[in-house]
Amino acid sequence: MAILPPLSFTVGAGELWAVLGPNGAGKSTFVRTALGLLRPVAGAMQRRPELRLAYVPQQAALDTIFPVSVLDFVLMGLQRPGRVTFLGGGPSLTEARAALEEAGVRALARRQLRDLSGGQRQRVLMARALATNADVIFLDEPTNALDAASEREVLDLIGRLRTRRGAAVVMVTHLVEDGLELADRALLLDRDHQVALALAAPAMHGAPAFQRIYGRFVARREGPT
Repeated sequence: MAILPPLSFTVGAGELWAVLGPNGAGKSTFVRTALGLLRPVAGAMQRRPELRLAYVPQQAALDTIFPVSVLDFVLMGLQRPGRVTFLGGGPSLTEARAALEEAGVRALARRQLRDLSGGQRQRVLMARALATNADVIFLDEPTNALDAASEREVLDLIGRLRTRRGAAVVMVTHLVEDGLELADRALLLDRDHQVALALAAPAMHGAPAFQRIYGRFVARREGPT
């Protein structure tokens, strides 16, 4: 059974998309479908041949009880189905260290993942995605449960993904204004009102569906000065 109306859009190389919508809007279902974990009820999804995808889940999805170092956690993200990867050497180690450096957490390589702060853990998750050299990176609420300073660090890192890597980024976010400021394009989902709207990020503020959902929030952020 479809939970959202038909939607047609294209994610281009280097674009950053902000995926917005209230709780229960269908954002997670959209991401799982885009990743190929769910089949579309109707229509089709086309990908460029050999397109590489990476997914950064919410921190709540991590099992931090399992003892693993930051470096090994990133290396595990480089394993391919059907291929044995020996942790600790070869090209994979170089890629993992470079990704940790880019995410600003190389100094944490020998630390246990479970001992990190929320902001540090999120940047390690980002490093794991960076190490794969993906063409499209999907981020599920990357700033969830972070303090203001950590939010800013993660958003800055996301913004650098395009300039340094040329990767497209599809980011589910509850930071509406920050997400729209950072993004090129925005996707608004609302299953209760059957909304699936793709627009240039600056144009989203003027959409009636956006104003219905976020009107008070936007008015509070953009009120008289």
